[in-house]
Amino acid sequence: MMDYIKSKFSGYTIYWTIFTIILPLPASLIFIFKILKLHDFNIKGTLFLILFSGIFFLVINFLKHIKWIKIKENSLKYYSILKPLGKTLNMEDYIGKIILTESGTRGNYKVVYLVDKNHKTSFKLIGLHYKNFEELNNALQIKTIRFSPSTLQYFKLLFFEEIRINNSSNNSEITNIILGLFKLICVVGIILFILGFLINRFL
Repeated sequence: MMDYIKSKFSGYTIYWTIFTIILPLPASLIFIFKILKLHDFNIKGTLFLILFSGIFFLVINFLKHIKWIKIKENSLKYYSILKPLGKTLNMEDYIGKIILTESGTRGNYKVVYLVDKNHKTSFKLIGLHYKNFEELNNALQIKTIRFSPSTLQYFKLLFFEEIRINNSSNNSEITNIILGLFKLICVVGIILFILGFLINRFL
């Protein structure tokens, strides 16, 4: 019977995980709670609240991809900051995996997405974080689906991590991305409106 294949973090991941846990994560939380406690919602306090909330979001988004993984036969169990008690995935619930190349500040790196029975990407494994990425990838005993994302699909995967990969869904993918951009524009517009109101009121 196959032994567990366990993930081994890269030096880059260990360094930045320790750094973000020691400094940006607690610092952003402290400032957010301090501003909320003081009810300091003047223009300066509001801008600081938005700034540190943004830092907190970026830190959590980075840490959620740091997954300690164990793979054995048809199961994958992982632990992360969002799943501290762990979560087990059954490979029988997935029709395959796609392997793509993404780009970041450290250059290009491979990424594996698991594809569920609804033809949606639903789990992301970033090669940059693991010394034994190829071993983990090979241990995922499901078929590799050949898939070349369009530019829109690539950016949707990069930011939202979920797309449909069957070819018949191209139109719906474009529609979903347009709706996502519309929602983003609305949120930004509301934030700018609030900031403009606060500036006019307090300055």
